[in-house]
Amino acid sequence: MADGYLSRRQFVAGGAAVALAGMFGVMTGCTAGGSGAAAGAADPQSGNGGGAGDGSSEPITFVWLPDNSSSDMTSSREAIGAAILAACGRKTELLTTTDYNVAIEAIASGKAQMALLGPEGYVQANKKNPAVQAAFTNSDEDGGLDGACYYSRICVRTEDADAYKSGSGYSIEGIKGGSFSFVSATSTSGFKVPSSGIVEEFDLDSSDVLLEAGGFFSEVLFGNSHVGSVVNLLSGDADAAAFDDVDVDMYLDLVSGEPNSVGAVYQAKADAEAPMDTVRGKQFTIIAITPVLNSPFCFNEDSISEEDRTKIVEYFCSDAVADDKQIFVDPEDENAKGLFEKDSEKTCFVETDDAWYEPIRKLGGAA
Repeated sequence: MADGYLSRRQFVAGGAAVALAGMFGVMTGCTAGGSGAAAGAADPQSGNGGGAGDGSSEPITFVWLPDNSSSDMTSSREAIGAAILAACGRKTELLTTTDYNVAIEAIASGKAQMALLGPEGYVQANKKNPAVQAAFTNSDEDGGLDGACYYSRICVRTEDADAYKSGSGYSIEGIKGGSFSFVSATSTSGFKVPSSGIVEEFDLDSSDVLLEAGGFFSEVLFGNSHVGSVVNLLSGDADAAAFDDVDVDMYLDLVSGEPNSVGAVYQAKADAEAPMDTVRGKQFTIIAITPVLNSPFCFNEDSISEEDRTKIVEYFCSDAVADDKQIFVDPEDENAKGLFEKDSEKTCFVETDDAWYEPIRKLGGAA
C-alpha cells in the first residue's frame, strides 16, 4: 500500500455552494452525552479500479479526509488497505489530503474508488455523482445502527467558560460578535451541524452570514481539520470553535464532567503530538453538543466492480475485521492510535445505505 497525496490544485471545484441550514437535534436513535496532511501532489496510479464487472487486479485508490490523513493515522490507513487486499485480492493506494473538497471530488470523479467521508461530505459527493454510494459504517456498542453516532461540539476555552454560563448550564448566546473557528464548509460536525444550530438559535435567514467576518462573527477561521479547529481555539485565535470528538480526543484528557456532555472539560495532553504540541496543557469546555450519524465507507460504483464491492463489504462486516486490533483499537490503551475504537465486544462494521443519511440532507431543508 502506498500513501499518496492529493492537493486542491489537482481538482477544479465545481457546482453551487453547499446549502447550509438546520438544527441541533437527535438523529436516528443517538442522544447527546454518549463517539490530514500533504502539500504537493502525486497522481494515483493510472488505471486503478476499472469499471463494474471488469475483474480488474489494479490497485484500488482510497482517498482520505484531512483528519484521517495525519502521520499518526498511517498504521490505521494501512490496516484498512490490508483488509481490502484480504477481501478481494487487490492492493490499495492510500491518498491523503489537506482539503475536504479534494477528497469529495476524488470519489465523485472516480479518481478514487473508495473513501471514508463524513455524512455531509458523502451527501455532497452523492449529489455530484449518484454512483457514489454509502456501503458500511462503524456500529454502536450493540453492533447495530440505532446509536451509531459521534458528536459535534461547540467549545470555548475553560478560562472563559463562565461568560457562557446560563443558569446551571451553558448557552451559545455569547458566541455572537466573537471570533469563531469551523473545520471546513463541507464538514458535517465541523460546520453543517453547528451552523444549523446557530441559525436556529439566533433565528438567522441562513448560514451564509456565518462564513465571513463582520457579519455574525467578528472573525471566521477554518481549521481545515478538526484538530486544526481545536488549535485555533486553544491558541487564542478563536473565542469559540466547532469540532467533533472522534478526530481529536486521542490528543486530549478528560479533566472533569461526563464524556461528551455540556460542561465537560478537556485538556490537551502533555505529550500531544503536532499540531497539538503547541497547546499542550490548555483546556476547553463544551458549551453545546449534537449527535451526528457515523461516517460511511463509500464506493464509486462506476469505478469498482460489484463483485469486488460485495467481497469488501462482506469482509469488513466480518468478525475478522471486528477483532482486528489495528482497525478497532482498545480505548483503554492510551498509546493506541486508530480511526475506530472497540467500545464493546459487539462493536463492528455494519452495512448501511444512502437512505440512512437522509437526515443529513434534510438538515438543509430539502430531501
